[in-house]
Amino acid sequence: MEDLIVRYGLAVVFLGAAVEGDVTMILAGVTAHVGLFRLPSAIALGALGGFAGDTVFFALGRRHSGILRTSALYRKAGPAIERFTGRVGELQIGLARFVYGTRVASMLFWGVRGLPFWRFALIDAAGCALWAVILGGLGFSLSSSAELLIGRVKRAEIWVLAGFAVSLALVLAYRRLSLRWRRPTDDGPPSRP
Repeated sequence: MEDLIVRYGLAVVFLGAAVEGDVTMILAGVTAHVGLFRLPSAIALGALGGFAGDTVFFALGRRHSGILRTSALYRKAGPAIERFTGRVGELQIGLARFVYGTRVASMLFWGVRGLPFWRFALIDAAGCALWAVILGGLGFSLSSSAELLIGRVKRAEIWVLAGFAVSLALVLAYRRLSLRWRRPTDDGPPSRP
């Protein structure tokens, strides 16, 4: 990725942010620190690229909402997503960019849900701008240790995702066991000797 950024410049920052994101923005900050382009330009194009990618997935969710709603994956994951967004609300759009592995699913979800585009655009643009400033700034300010930082960011995201998965499994196991304990038995009333 870094070779592409050095060779093709800001166009790769835009495209990389639309598709992958985190590593692209850190490397864009590093490349700006070296002087190949200006940091504000990298941040602006990274934010625009992230917004463009999110908009594509939002539009796909909106356009194919009927198919997506009837899919087995959506029927399984939909209720959990609904409960989570019930707590956080539409701000989940901006937060999804900071939680590894949730960005695409979140954008599809909000498209399926039929959120008006202008509200999606306002929240997502703010989230993309904040994300680009944070990661681009990290890459710029820590350019000498950017490779180390990239590895740590990915490991931290994986640990957070693993922690979430374990927590979810524990909650589901607890719910299943508590439902079994609450069920009355069909043996009838206890007999007296």
